[in-house]
Order: sequence, then structure tokens, then C-alpha cells
Amino acid sequence: MIVPKKIAKETISNDDETFLDDFIPYVMYRITNRMNMDLQERLRPLKINVSRWRVLCALHARDGRTMGDLCIFTMMEQSSVSRVIDSMEKEGLVCRQLKEKDNRYVLVYLTEKGQKIFHQASIPAFSREDIALKGFSDAKRQQLLSLLNHILENIQEPAAK
Repeated sequence: MIVPKKIAKETISNDDETFLDDFIPYVMYRITNRMNMDLQERLRPLKINVSRWRVLCALHARDGRTMGDLCIFTMMEQSSVSRVIDSMEKEGLVCRQLKEKDNRYVLVYLTEKGQKIFHQASIPAFSREDIALKGFSDAKRQQLLSLLNHILENIQEPAAK
């Protein structure tokens, strides 16, 4: 059994921020936040923000997704996904169609223009990963990915009582 590392209140002074340096969720947040800020800057010329990039990726991975599926894949709330899809539809990047044989569902598809934007955006987006992992061997990259996926699996399990 792994015992969580505890930080005694008396060891943390008001002017010492270093206690967070070993707190893995905080380090992961900083990495994600920094990468998202950099991504936002790189995608700005294409008029794509991180939310739009997530939707483009979701539809590139599998075109014709429901709004609910897009919410799950993009990790965004329904209202946010709806706003993003509305604006992307107005710009001709996506289109909506009723699901064949079941009109209760609307499916979202990338248009030709949306596919073109995805490919243009993927170059700066994926180059960020290369920059972040500079100096990592292929084996270290795979190890990191395996460890991160292990963390993801752990936190997706129901909390132990």
C-alpha cells in the first residue's frame, strides 16, 4: 500500500512556494496550462482556440459524433461544446446532420474546410509536443505515456471507500 506524502503545516512558511514542486497534480496542471497557452498562441493566426482544436481533433479521429460524445471526448461541458459547434458551423468548419434511422440524434461532421483547418493547425499543435519532449528518447516517451495512462486509469476507477 502506498502511503500519501503528508506536509506538516509547520514545515510550510508563508513565503515558501516550493512545497508544491513535489505535488504531482500541481506540476501536471502547470505543464498542461503552459502547453495550452502556447498552443493558443500558435493557433491564433488560424482563428482556432484550444476548445476548437479539441473539437477538430475529436471529429478528425471519428467524424459524425453526437454532441454528448463530443463532450466526453473533448472534456468540455455541453453548453461550451454547443457554443463552439455553433460558431464553427457558421464559419463552415462543421455541419450537423440528423442520424440516419434515428432522428433523435444530431451528428456533427467536419466539412472540407474544417479538415483543411485541422491539417493546418496540426503542424503547430503537434510540434509543441516535440518541443516539450525535447531530449526524450522514444523509449522515455513511451514510458511517460504509459505512466500518464496508468494515472488516468487510476483516477477513472470509482473512489475506494
